[in-house]
Amino acid sequence: MTAMLRRMRDRLDGWLWRRGYDHPAVRELVRWQIVLTGLIAVVCLPLAAVWAGAWSLVAGTVIVAVNFSSLARFGQHLAGRTFTRMAMASLLFGFYFRLALTGVALYACIAWFGARPLPLLVGTSTVVLNIVAWGVVRHADTRARQTLTGKEA
Repeated sequence: MTAMLRRMRDRLDGWLWRRGYDHPAVRELVRWQIVLTGLIAVVCLPLAAVWAGAWSLVAGTVIVAVNFSSLARFGQHLAGRTFTRMAMASLLFGFYFRLALTGVALYACIAWFGARPLPLLVGTSTVVLNIVAWGVVRHADTRARQTLTGKEA
């Protein structure tokens, strides 16, 4: 079972690498968001017949996953660069363009497709859950490898 999960993780990492996610931490975060989105879709879509907010939750998760992955790929290319006025303008334009597209997608879900706002909001909040969980796991991993000498205080 773990070998199969490892192969799936490696395949997803290779797919992300080919799409420009060079930094390992960024690739891991995006992978976690993709897996979380998939799990939510697998759990919620069968519930759509009995719960009207199920597809809204999935839609919010998909919207934020696309937005987050785009932002993550863009952000990793900015690390370590010096900014000119033109580069800063490009950065701001990209940010506001992504924000506007997210707003249009959320509006379309609510106004045109009748999405329930609360499950949609919960779906968009999954990125926060993803980042917090990733940070806790990374912190626990570094704490586990730390050797205490008694001189920390």
